[in-house]
Amino acid sequence: MGFLDKVKDTANKAAEQVQKAAETGQDKLEESKLKKKVGDLKEELGGVVYDQRTGVTTGDSAEPEIVRLVTAITATEQELAELKAGSETPST
Repeated sequence: MGFLDKVKDTANKAAEQVQKAAETGQDKLEESKLKKKVGDLKEELGGVVYDQRTGVTTGDSAEPEIVRLVTAITATEQELAELKAGSETPST
């Protein structure tokens, strides 16, 4: 292997490492956003349940909102789990 081939090979390896680092950073950012979304939804759910328990709203009027929020939390947590599973898969 000639000198230029070695330089090219080293440059390609460095580019691959930079690409992997960028992907990891993007995954971490997405994970952070999803965790924040779950936290915000849980906070909103807590407010709805509190209003229901203190009589601000009735159980009938709060129930659809509770179902919507629980569904959104579950979906977001599933998305987060899939993201984590995808980032733990070793790349070849």
